[in-house]
Amino acid sequence: MIELRNIIKTYETKGQKVEALKEFSFNFKKGEITGIIGYSGAGKSTLLRCINLLEIPSSGEVLINGVELNSLTQKELREKRKKIGMIFQHFNLMKSRTVYKNIAYPLKGSGLSKVEIDKRINELLELVGLKDKKNSYPSQLSGGQKQRVGIARALANKPDIILCDEATSALDPETTVSILKLLKKINKELGVTIVLITHQMNVIKEICDSLIVMKDGFVKEEGDIIDIFSNPKEAITKKFLSSVFNNDKIYNYLENVAIKTNEKVIKLAYVGNAAEEAYISKISRNFNVDASILFGNIEIIKETAIGNLVVKFKGLEENILNSIHYLSQNNIYTEVLKDGRKTI
Repeated sequence: MIELRNIIKTYETKGQKVEALKEFSFNFKKGEITGIIGYSGAGKSTLLRCINLLEIPSSGEVLINGVELNSLTQKELREKRKKIGMIFQHFNLMKSRTVYKNIAYPLKGSGLSKVEIDKRINELLELVGLKDKKNSYPSQLSGGQKQRVGIARALANKPDIILCDEATSALDPETTVSILKLLKKINKELGVTIVLITHQMNVIKEICDSLIVMKDGFVKEEGDIIDIFSNPKEAITKKFLSSVFNNDKIYNYLENVAIKTNEKVIKLAYVGNAAEEAYISKISRNFNVDASILFGNIEIIKETAIGNLVVKFKGLEENILNSIHYLSQNNIYTEVLKDGRKTI
């Protein structure tokens, strides 16, 4: 669907070169919602704008449905961009135009009749839940309503792709949830491929199928959302996930937990059906290990349970190691957080 090959983007400011993207390559799958997360300066916005060539890569190729955008004429590129909608953080609505006319703006020069344009706009107003606001002006709308207008405008030309540039960052938590539900509905019902950038892992958790974690212009980690949430590899990914699973609170709590030489504190991560199994009870019975749960939570990601437990194991070293091996064999990720044998 969208393929980026070795994208490099370099800016020159005050005689110095700054690499915003460094050999970025990725295939965005058709019909999926892909989230891109990273701190400020990671290159997220630059990457998003390279997809529709609002930013021209210094080198590399951008392909959509097999067509290399870099090789198109300006006229051809304008036609391609009609099938790539964009949603902005601060809405970018025209203040002097009504909701109806804001949505109609991308349809200028489309060749549609007034009747067809009217039908299209009314369909979009119905989709985003703003039929009663068609003659209102942006100043009369709430933030969430403004973003719904922005979404309707992005859908005007029936795009295959929507690019979301921090689409919920300016909204309160309740409104954010409603906008994410709308984007998910659009993805499912219209089959639109969505690429969104954010710095909020809770946004990723709500609607994404896959995830790219960026830092300093590089891809640090990427993959299926469930794989990354259940078994993150990179430190930056774990940092972002701490906001979802309260890991910072866990580690602060563990600083004050004293353990003996025959004890270990272990973090367990499990997915799906594993959450329903009584593994802690089995370990206690089968391996002669006392297991005390210090912390636990479960998140539902894409209708799949992903759980975290922090457990203190007490027993012979061999028995604890056998317990860890048993858990790993049952596809439960384990990480030793504190080891009594190593704290003497």
